[in-house]
Amino acid sequence: MGASLSTLVWAAGAKAQQYLATIDIGAARAARPDARGAPAPATTETQTAEQREAAEKGGAIIGAPANKPSTVYHVDQKGLQLATGAGGTNMLRGIGFLPSVDAPAIDAYGLANLPGGNKGLRIRGELSQHGNSISTVEGLPLSGIDPGPGATFLIDNENLSGLDLYQGPVPSYVTSYFTLPGVIDSRLRWPSEKMSAEISQTVGSASFLRTFGRVDSGEILNGTTRVFASGSWTDAHMWRGVGKAPQGKSGFAVGIATKPFEAFEAKAFIAKSSFDSNTYAGLTYSQASNLGAYRWYNFLPVSSAVPAVAVNYAGYNNQHFDSWTALSEFTLRVNETTRLVVKPYYFREDGYYFDGMQNGMVRQWLINHDTYGVTSEIDTRALDTDIKVGHWYGVQNAPGPPTAWKMFRPNALAGMTYASWPILTQQKSPQIFNAAYGVARRDFDALHAEAGARYIWMQIASLEARNSAGIVGDVSYDTALALAPVPIPARSASAHAIGTFLPYGSLAYDVTQNLQLRVSAGGGYAGPSYDVWPAYQQNSATFIKNGITADQLWSAIKPETAAMVDAGFRWSFSDPDFGSGFIQPIAYYSRNHNKAVVYDPGLGVQYGQNVGESESYGVQGLGHYTPVEGIDLFSSIGYQHAAFVRDLPTLPFASLAQILATRVSGRQLPNVPYWISTVGANLRVNAFSFTPILHIVGSRAGDTSGLQPIAGYATIDLNFGYEQALDVGKLDFNLLILNLFDQAYIGQINNGYYQQTASSGIYFPGAPRTVVAKIGMKF
Repeated sequence: MGASLSTLVWAAGAKAQQYLATIDIGAARAARPDARGAPAPATTETQTAEQREAAEKGGAIIGAPANKPSTVYHVDQKGLQLATGAGGTNMLRGIGFLPSVDAPAIDAYGLANLPGGNKGLRIRGELSQHGNSISTVEGLPLSGIDPGPGATFLIDNENLSGLDLYQGPVPSYVTSYFTLPGVIDSRLRWPSEKMSAEISQTVGSASFLRTFGRVDSGEILNGTTRVFASGSWTDAHMWRGVGKAPQGKSGFAVGIATKPFEAFEAKAFIAKSSFDSNTYAGLTYSQASNLGAYRWYNFLPVSSAVPAVAVNYAGYNNQHFDSWTALSEFTLRVNETTRLVVKPYYFREDGYYFDGMQNGMVRQWLINHDTYGVTSEIDTRALDTDIKVGHWYGVQNAPGPPTAWKMFRPNALAGMTYASWPILTQQKSPQIFNAAYGVARRDFDALHAEAGARYIWMQIASLEARNSAGIVGDVSYDTALALAPVPIPARSASAHAIGTFLPYGSLAYDVTQNLQLRVSAGGGYAGPSYDVWPAYQQNSATFIKNGITADQLWSAIKPETAAMVDAGFRWSFSDPDFGSGFIQPIAYYSRNHNKAVVYDPGLGVQYGQNVGESESYGVQGLGHYTPVEGIDLFSSIGYQHAAFVRDLPTLPFASLAQILATRVSGRQLPNVPYWISTVGANLRVNAFSFTPILHIVGSRAGDTSGLQPIAGYATIDLNFGYEQALDVGKLDFNLLILNLFDQAYIGQINNGYYQQTASSGIYFPGAPRTVVAKIGMKF
């Protein structure tokens, strides 16, 4: 299978479009700034609305900028709709067709949220840790370290011009909480220069309903200002079991762009989302191995008098979140070559999870926090060199890690009776992030060089555990803190600072006008093991018995770091008889240190530690080909090997079973398929379009030892489109059929970098055949 898929990468591709800057690398070179200060080619930052609209009409769906020596991919608006199953929003699922990306959805519409920090996304085998912590909006890290949904469902796809995915060595100027797995940057669709309006209605399987509307003012106030406002409402039943996911999700957004005078421009964006949902049940490995019987299994429609059964009641497994954000961008052009850009941002999330636990209790996980910060950057040019210098300051308030867990006992009336606060923590100081960076870029004829560095330092939060034993009744978090003023020193932790230096460099060499060789290298970093906090609070007696305080473990966490290199080339072609397109293969290597691993070193308790050592390597490629006008072919493929290179450390008194469980050297990380591929086409005839997409994921294992193998799978999605200009506007109709042949498979697996054989429900079946119809009008 691997050889045939690899062949498709070289043979398939799609129409080069305006977003890609140019098919011809020689033309791209000519468009770069030279010693005389010639203008740079349009980028995602400088493109006009008309240019982006023209790019979206190119039909490429997924692509890669021609003038980026680092590994960067792009998804346009149509690609977002197809990858998210017309669900309307989910930036994590939106990159699912790109090389070496495994982003399986729990539901067909990408609107199901898995409780906790694991959202199921892996890039080159690396896990997106601590929630949606690797995604940004207009380069701003909004939601950060977050066990809630964060910004995942906050912004409607219609308000985005597309997504950019950075892989491998990430350029120093890309701001994100963590960079090692990659960075997903959502690009906003700012207000249009012309007055317009649009409305759409989507219906689909599982009683899916979605309504979206947007109005753009066009240029007002003497042509200096543009404004848009949008709103959406989404509702769907669960495809298996009872309940809704989501239940009446609502959202709105407002954007404004103004340029009161030539040297100054300001933009602002506000969005809010309210999200209620039942939670999908995971399957055990035994159940996952028998999808014929358990594919449609979910939480129960009725409660029970037996606590161990009652916790599987759907009414005890649900979630609610209200999220909103405000961000802005101020640009001051000092002169022709120098500009200052300042971007303040704020994000707020309030909500909770209810989860039935294996001990017969129902846990309420309270998540109420905010995040804010500002990025500042200066771009200039000196001595024929483009220079960029910047700084990021960000504040992240807990939870992340958990600060408030409340336990309830199910009762005979399908209600809940308050039991205790197993975790009651007050944040004494927040997590504070600072990052300073500088990048220089210069062309030496056919050689294009870029070098930079980034230093990031983090102040880890100070957390004070409270004695909640005397609290009676179901009270709020603030009241609980007031009723439990006495801290527990052994279970509390003080703030401390950690930091890491991340160099970056890239070279691109134009062999010919159509062939460019590329190499990039640098450092990446990922999250400290915040998981140690809840593990300690739940098992404090065991830790204290062994003379270990919470502060000792908390002060030992550190960021995972990696030395990374990407090497490849881009070959573009354009021939009147053969057609046009490009292929872009890449080979990569990464050596990772201090990987966050949750395991038992010999205490009898599993807890998070930054002690894993691993490496990953592989090859991947993206191709586009347009043989004739109206036919665009595209393909992505990735082979990935990600394995431990050292056994995990154990304590001197660890048992033989515990020691054997840590012998992981040479083993592939769990839930990392060796092969991932997507092959598709976009065919257009007059007003009609037809887009088939084949997505293939190879076999993988759900555990580190390989005792729980999971078979690979392939799905086919079809999209039929129709566009027609009318007197009153443009009619747009799409019919999307997902998983055409109703393939039964395991998609998402809820595990980390280490998972020994488990009987808990960590396996999630992929959605069945789903049919979605969307009709819209643009005026």
